[in-house]
Amino acid sequence: MIPPRKITLPAAVTAAVLAFTSFVPAVAAETPKENLDPDRGNVVSVETEELDTVVEDPQLPSAPPKTGDKNPGATMGQRMKSMDETTNLSAESEAELAQVEKELDMQPAPAASASLGAVTPKTTASPQADPSSTQHVGPAGSMSLMIQANTWRPAGIAGMDVSGWQPTVNWSAEYSKGARFAYVKATEGTGYTSPSFASQYRGSYTVGMIRGAYHFALPSVSSGAAQADYFVNNGGGWSADGKTLPGLLDIEYNPYSSLGNTCYNMSQPQMNSWIKSFSDRYKQRTGRLPAIYTTTDWWRTCTGNTAQFNTHPLHIAAYNTTGAGAMPNGWSTYDIWQFSASGPFSGDSNQYRGSWSQLQSMASNRNYKPLGGRAPSTTTVSSTYKAGGGIGAVYRATGGAAKWGQPVMNEANAASGGRYQEFVRNGVKATAYWHPRTGAHFIRNTSSIGGKFIAAGRERGYGFPLTEERTIKGGAYQVFRAPSGRQTKVLWTPSTGSHPIKEKSAIGNFWAQRGQERGLGFPTTAEYRAGNEVRQQFSKGYVVRYNLSTGRTWMTRV
Repeated sequence: MIPPRKITLPAAVTAAVLAFTSFVPAVAAETPKENLDPDRGNVVSVETEELDTVVEDPQLPSAPPKTGDKNPGATMGQRMKSMDETTNLSAESEAELAQVEKELDMQPAPAASASLGAVTPKTTASPQADPSSTQHVGPAGSMSLMIQANTWRPAGIAGMDVSGWQPTVNWSAEYSKGARFAYVKATEGTGYTSPSFASQYRGSYTVGMIRGAYHFALPSVSSGAAQADYFVNNGGGWSADGKTLPGLLDIEYNPYSSLGNTCYNMSQPQMNSWIKSFSDRYKQRTGRLPAIYTTTDWWRTCTGNTAQFNTHPLHIAAYNTTGAGAMPNGWSTYDIWQFSASGPFSGDSNQYRGSWSQLQSMASNRNYKPLGGRAPSTTTVSSTYKAGGGIGAVYRATGGAAKWGQPVMNEANAASGGRYQEFVRNGVKATAYWHPRTGAHFIRNTSSIGGKFIAAGRERGYGFPLTEERTIKGGAYQVFRAPSGRQTKVLWTPSTGSHPIKEKSAIGNFWAQRGQERGLGFPTTAEYRAGNEVRQQFSKGYVVRYNLSTGRTWMTRV
């Protein structure tokens, strides 16, 4: 591995997804060509706030990290690999790391070139650098390690998993090498969210990978249900879009000395109850079961080799070139095999055992049958939460469970003295908001209008919903009001998408006086600044313009 670079990064630099020069990934076997977009460029995810930890002094502390710490915490297979392997990057992603240093006007150490395409291949003193050597790693009896020159991979659909220890990933290069799916670390316990998650999750999606989020479980820290809630609330949800893998529960050897023994000082019945608590809550929140990552040795040791979870997709860890080995009880084979922590891909390298259509089913089908397990029950897990007060009243008045599903959390505080509560029906989430100035109304989180509301900052952006989402000729709309009285109407059509109208602004009044969407059409942009003017465009070819100096409002044709 390239020796660590001694750099100090500015604290103000935040996460970004960088697009560099044009790069057309090669097509891998078994992958539909429509996954490729030659115009997307060289997609790179970057989280510079973690670079100094990763490249300067990588080490795992004795206690779990907290959000805001620079240490990215534990990863899949943490106790079974060295820190060199924990920070593993492919040569292409190492090159991007050097490029980021250059972009930040940093000087990398002489051991690595800052020029793309001229990065020294990784080397390591560990035995896997020698194809003829083997090394026993992890707790006794866990697995053996024998990877040949960091390039071997089994036949099948290739994938990878990454965490904050891979703060710079060249997703286009990983895709070009054959990776077609990815798991990205989102959370750990109930106190840590990865700052790399958003850019990694977005970057893998952008190049055409099917991706999902994973949660590193800390069973002795809090209940399984609490950690499932934390995971879903911080990126670990699921949607049936065909591009999102089920959330992955990483349950394995305890890597922290402060949390006790290998099994977190928990008995086998306690561990099984914890996993069931996590699984039940995840299904309540998303409509489907999570996948499970583990090793056969840990599963036997800490769960008593229970078969009760074989309705969950199995992600098995076994670092070798001879096969995944014996399966935990209840599974005859695996869905995903993590076969290497040192390449060929950044992070860990994986293989999906089934066909491309089966992988797509794993992403899109809430009743997906594990390749080596049983089909899951279609019975909905009953909710332990209740809807009351104003939110409960609108919930029942607008269709209750038949329309919105079951509550998946207790009512909680929102901004500006408001309240909110989340509901899920068949994996589709909705949120009810209440404020004394607006009453209670629902947001459909997965609709285009709901997505626009969320992207704008939820109630801190547009304010609280004043109506439910309503259909009109050609589209739909929903109205929001801030406690200050500012009112925003978000309108949607299939051709324009969703865009806001500030109903009490000069442009909003002008649009309303001329017939709203029946007159000028639906908005195709939000209001935007153009010199001394504020402008907004509409679907019938009009641009409404407001002069900041004169206060004049008028329209022109595009």
